[in-house]
Amino acid sequence: ACLGRRRRAIRSSVPLSCAKLGDRLFEARDRAGLTLRDLGQRAGVSWSTISAIEKGKQSATVETAERLAVALGVRASWLAFGEG
Repeated sequence: ACLGRRRRAIRSSVPLSCAKLGDRLFEARDRAGLTLRDLGQRAGVSWSTISAIEKGKQSATVETAERLAVALGVRASWLAFGEG
């Protein structure tokens, strides 16, 4: 299950608690043929943050998930929740 608050004022800093987000992130990055550094440059997110999210060591914020989804050409709802 994924939990994320939807209040707009704090939306970008709210961590998403999604059990499979890291797996979907790795899958999408692998399909796109991107390295951690490549994706980081496209999304404006550090490669170490992406690595930590993929490994489940760190949660992604709503803003980070959206940036990664755009850079990967996937829907943010799929990346975060497996929907869409």
